[in-house]
Order: sequence, then C-alpha cells, then structure tokens
Amino acid sequence: MPRITVLMPTYNVAPWVDEAIQSVLNQTYKDFELLVVDDASNDDTLAHVRAIQDSRIRIAAFPNNVGLADNLNRGLDLIDTEFVARMDGDDIAEPDWLETGIKVLDSHSEVGVCSFGFQFFGTKTSLVRFPELHEDSKAQMLFGCTVIVPVLRRSVFVDNNLRYSTAAFPAEDYMMWSNVYRVTQVYNVQRTLFHYRTHETQISTAKRQAQIEKSNDVRLKMLNWLNEDFNDEEKRYFLDVFIPCVVKGKASVDELKCFAKLLIRRNTQGHYDSRALKKKFDSHISYGVLDYAEKQYFPNRYGVRGYFRLLFSGLYSAIPAKNRRKLLAKSVLMKKK
Repeated sequence: MPRITVLMPTYNVAPWVDEAIQSVLNQTYKDFELLVVDDASNDDTLAHVRAIQDSRIRIAAFPNNVGLADNLNRGLDLIDTEFVARMDGDDIAEPDWLETGIKVLDSHSEVGVCSFGFQFFGTKTSLVRFPELHEDSKAQMLFGCTVIVPVLRRSVFVDNNLRYSTAAFPAEDYMMWSNVYRVTQVYNVQRTLFHYRTHETQISTAKRQAQIEKSNDVRLKMLNWLNEDFNDEEKRYFLDVFIPCVVKGKASVDELKCFAKLLIRRNTQGHYDSRALKKKFDSHISYGVLDYAEKQYFPNRYGVRGYFRLLFSGLYSAIPAKNRRKLLAKSVLMKKK
C-alpha cells in the first residue's frame, strides 16, 4: 500500500485533466496512488483519464452526479492510506509538491495539514501566500480560507469524523478547513508549489454570489468561535464593512480600528492568539486604506498634487510605511497607473 493517495475529483474537465494528471505522475515522491473520482461527467473526461496507462491511477466512476462535496466524501471513503493530498482535475502541481508536504508532516508531529503557496493562471494571474504559522493563518481564517491543495494526515478526517458539507457548497473547502483548525495545526509552506487554473466554467466563477453567501456563513462561525455574544448589528458590520474593509474617509478608518479592538477584547474563549489577531487586523486595515487612497487620490495617474492631498487627509499614517515610500516615488515620477 502506498503512503499517500492523491484525491482528484473530476466533473467535465476534459480540456485540462491530462495536464493535471501528468503533474501528479511526475512527482519526485513516488510512493503514491492517484484516485480519480468522476462525478458523472458528460464530456470526455473519463476517456482522457482511461487513456493514460499508469498502474498508480485508480478510477472511481459514478453514474449519478452528487456535486463536489459529496463526490469528495465518496473519494475519502475509498482511501485507507496514511496521507491524503487534494487537488482538482484542472490544476497543475509542481514536481516536489508531495515530497515537500510529507517532509513537513514527518518532521512535525503536531501538524496535521500542510498547505502551500500557489499561483493563479488563466483568466487571472497572481501569487498567493497564506501565513506560514498556525496562529497567524487561523486569524486570517476569519476573512477567508487559508488552506489549498493540502497534504494531510488521513487520521485528521477519520478521528474527528470530518466530512465535506453539501450545504456549504460552493464554499465546502472553507467550511471543512474551518473545522480542521479546531482539531489540529496547519502549516503553510512559503513556496509556490501549485498552479490554480481560472476559467469561466469552473464552480468558483459560475457560483460567485452563492460562494460569497456560504463563505459568510463560515466567517460567522469563526466569529462565534472567537466569542458567542456578538449581536446582529455587530455581525452585519463584521460581514459588510470590516471584512471588505470599507473605507470612506478618516472617520470610517477610526470605526474599523475600534471594531478591531472590540474583537480582540472579546477574544476570551482561548481559540485565537490575540497577538495574531492584532497583527492581521492592523494589516487588513492598512491595506484597505491603501486601496482607498489609490482610488481616491490617484484615479488615473500618480502626481505630487494627489500626494499632498493624501498627506493632509488624515489617512497617510494608516498606510504601510513601505507603500508610503512607493507612493512618494511614483508621485515624483508622475507614473501612470
């Protein structure tokens, strides 16, 4: 029996599944199986998978479509290896993805889940890094999911009876990892070991509004884990103003800072590290102010006039120092946006 199973749920990913599978087969770590769990695709996905001849591939093709969450659960029920890795059928893994994850888990017994930096490609391109250490990444979970394409101990799921929630779709990953943070430690490798494809037919694009709503359900659950006594007005402010960091001027920034202090004061249940919360909240507000300043004072291009308006707006000191220097340099050079 191999040490790890790569769980790859598929549904109508024929244009991309060959590249995804080859990225798994090319891993430097060789002691694995690839379990492809197809959710009744009605394109050529299965034909592409079956055409790849490799003894490490196991296919579970189901005639009934149950959706991503339950399809993942069907896959978990078919796995009995020590470790599980999770990736989609339209993404690409770097060759040392599995090797890096297993090394982390083998050398850190307290860590149950290892996640990684990744790069979007396709309809958008950007690099993403989640906080490396557990308490920092847990604080960021109040805002959004901090686990992607993980390598994890199967015992985390089995011992805690964790399942993907159909009711949470299309934010089932966010819901799952919010539960995982309650039972084990998470470590985020600070390297790009995955390439996350974006295209117009994927779930996260097609179900954007539903994903926002379901993600808010998870955010409220994480807020409740911080403290159970927030009233409806505070919850609305948390979701509608604090999470998106709505800045309309200095008064609104002061309100955001007061609310951040309120959250830290009410962190009395011991589930979060207060220093990690303060670090995250300070950064969140600072970059929210930067975004507002860019749009308000430099709508088309940078310039000295806009810079001095910002300087005397009462917002300047709330912007991260390194970005203040960049704004000054761009303004002197009159750079176009």
